[in-house]
Amino acid sequence: MVTTWPITLLFSGFAMTVTCIQFNPVDDRYFISGSLDAKVRIWSIPDRQVVDWTDLHEMVTAACYTPDGQGALVGSCKGSCRLYNTSDNKLQQKNQINLQNKRKKAHHKKITGFQFAPGSTSEVLITSADSRIRVIDDDGLIHKFKGIVHYLGIGTKAFG
Repeated sequence: MVTTWPITLLFSGFAMTVTCIQFNPVDDRYFISGSLDAKVRIWSIPDRQVVDWTDLHEMVTAACYTPDGQGALVGSCKGSCRLYNTSDNKLQQKNQINLQNKRKKAHHKKITGFQFAPGSTSEVLITSADSRIRVIDDDGLIHKFKGIVHYLGIGTKAFG
């Protein structure tokens, strides 16, 4: 059986495909989105509009809030990972790291996902199209896991 739901709210304003979306984990009146138009946006559900946005100048492929809702990680097709302060639902860049790989092929650096460690606002898994999972924290790279060769464009993430 397939269940369908009616559209409750429709948010528009994207020039291209939306690639990622997440509710703020502590204030579900807001959500973050990233898209192929290189923009990351914070949306207000009650106001039905964008409250802040920034242009990365490269396609956004992953975005998520920190568990405390006070920050966001945004990943790009070129392997940049940017940390933003999102207090007051404004995007203020705090830090940036760039994924490196030996192949030097840009499409292999694409960030495909994020997952924070349970109970942590700083330790996070980053998955990428180079078949690697990186564990980072505030001080930088903790460990890198090398996976199988990437063929299908499918990225997964999990903490267990």
